[in-house]
Amino acid sequence: MALVAFLFLLVGPAIAAIAFFRRLSIRWHLFLLSLCVVYGISPFLLTWGALGLAKRFGCSAEAVRFSCPSPVWLGDVISGLAMAHWLSILAFPSAILGAIGLLISGILQYKRSRTTGGTSGETPAVFYRSRRQKIIAGVCSALAQRWHQSLAVIRIVTVVLAIVIPGFIFLYLWCWLAFPIEPRSQQQQSYVQRG
Repeated sequence: MALVAFLFLLVGPAIAAIAFFRRLSIRWHLFLLSLCVVYGISPFLLTWGALGLAKRFGCSAEAVRFSCPSPVWLGDVISGLAMAHWLSILAFPSAILGAIGLLISGILQYKRSRTTGGTSGETPAVFYRSRRQKIIAGVCSALAQRWHQSLAVIRIVTVVLAIVIPGFIFLYLWCWLAFPIEPRSQQQQSYVQRG
């Protein structure tokens, strides 16, 4: 249960970090900002939808539980959805942190684009996933290169952590989304340096 609460709290900051590490355009920042807003109000939307369903199907509220004439199982579903507003305790602060992070990242991106004049194209990211040595997303090979470790060791550690820590897979998926794949020009430079 604590892991689920922790994940609910991390959604907004994780969205902001994706925009920061990928150095996305202002349009993408605005899209991700709208995602944070929807995430923050989604518990209230779920509760509002549940109350609408209860009214539509003629369900009656008995304390904190709804009972429906037909189908009976709908009462349990509506009861669960009606309690979704409690998730706002986690979702709302997370969405606010994500929105603040997106605004800061957007301002930094805007300043970068103003100083470069928009002629140089994409600004280089801080961390790149590997294009050549990837099995799934190239995250492990990038970590091995960055930390100067064996690729096999990093992959074994990643698999073990994914088995032992159930939420670790979300971290891997986040790294996949947050860090761009290395550009082809950088890949050619690494071939020249090794050759």
